[in-house]
Amino acid sequence: MHDIARQLDDSSRRSFLAHAAKSALGVTLLPNFLQTALGAGKPAGAVMGRKALCDNVIFLYMRGGMSQVDTFDPKTDPEIKGSTEPMNTAADGLQFADTLPKLGELANDIAVIRSMTQRTGSHSQATYAMHTGYKERPGMTHPQLGSWAQHFLGKSHEVLPSSVVISGGNPGPGFLPPEFSPLPIGDPQKGIKDLLPKIDQKRMDKRVKLSRQFASTFQYYFPHDEVKAYSDFYDQTVKFFSGEAAEPFDISKEPGSVRGRYGNSPFGQGCLLARRLVERGVRYVEVKPRRSWDSMHGGAGQLPALASELDGTMSTLLADLSERGMLERTMVVVATEFGRTSKVKANGGRDHHPNGFSCALAGGGIKGGQAIGITDSKGRNPDPAYLPKDLHATIATALGMDVEKRYHPKGAGRPSFVGGRGKPIDALLG
Repeated sequence: MHDIARQLDDSSRRSFLAHAAKSALGVTLLPNFLQTALGAGKPAGAVMGRKALCDNVIFLYMRGGMSQVDTFDPKTDPEIKGSTEPMNTAADGLQFADTLPKLGELANDIAVIRSMTQRTGSHSQATYAMHTGYKERPGMTHPQLGSWAQHFLGKSHEVLPSSVVISGGNPGPGFLPPEFSPLPIGDPQKGIKDLLPKIDQKRMDKRVKLSRQFASTFQYYFPHDEVKAYSDFYDQTVKFFSGEAAEPFDISKEPGSVRGRYGNSPFGQGCLLARRLVERGVRYVEVKPRRSWDSMHGGAGQLPALASELDGTMSTLLADLSERGMLERTMVVVATEFGRTSKVKANGGRDHHPNGFSCALAGGGIKGGQAIGITDSKGRNPDPAYLPKDLHATIATALGMDVEKRYHPKGAGRPSFVGGRGKPIDALLG
């Protein structure tokens, strides 16, 4: 064993020990963020921008193209407004569609960007831009905001991941190292149960003891800071898979009345899980509903159910955060890849509409009770036009990141910036 340890370089030792840990601890999948203890250390190029206005972000992504006319940018023209009507809210002069009555009551905490725009009408390309701030390019994958935040600001918790994606697959860390990847949670009601070791605690403790003895060999022959972190790796892993770290992912710990308030849909339970995670130190959580907002082919018939789910769940989330004293430091964002044409088709649906749609923000760092930007009476010509990178720059700035800080990915000729180097929308930030 000693001879093997001496022959391995740093990279090989990290890979070798990580593989050994997976086998020894009896887990089939070792979350990438736990590998930070295997030599990642402090984030490279860590820097603070302006004073942080919030500590956490919950990003609610309405996949499929949420209709702005039927939610946050209502119109009065009978040919355009469809089945919805403009509704006054608690915020003077700010109207929502009447599909969002509960959010209307909380409008003083909510700001709407009505003049978002995209440079593509493709679902996949627009989704990529809304999640990264960048145009999709062959051979390059860009990080999402949770990964950028961990790179620039460091880990948000000693054991828990810094970012989590619920019901949204695994986006990975882009061109950042693997330990900056968000932890994917498929079913919010299961949490991390599928990741837990399939062995009893006694056997787990025995394996951990043997693994630590194994790691001590590396520490003896390579006594520097990175190798010292190997033993910390075991501590992190054991804590993560113990009740101490697994508890935040278990929404069954919540009272039935609280779970009921959020709604029994995967989206509602996902938002409840998001609240539990940010409450315990996870910096960035994305939640996606299972149902799509795609209303091109007569899907407008699903609008009442989709809008009701968004209205009930988001209003509950905002109220819950406020009751717990968390809303002031937690930003909640509602985004989508593009909007929908204002004119309703004969089949009741609306086409893709990248030129003018809405996003909404509330809570930490946001000046609520206002609409930023406008579209014309037909829902077109956004003024001023804001791109996804500007939304990213706004969120990043609120978290305390410097959007002008350069990052040079390995093997890439040009520098990259968090979220595509957009311009923060200062009117939104308190």
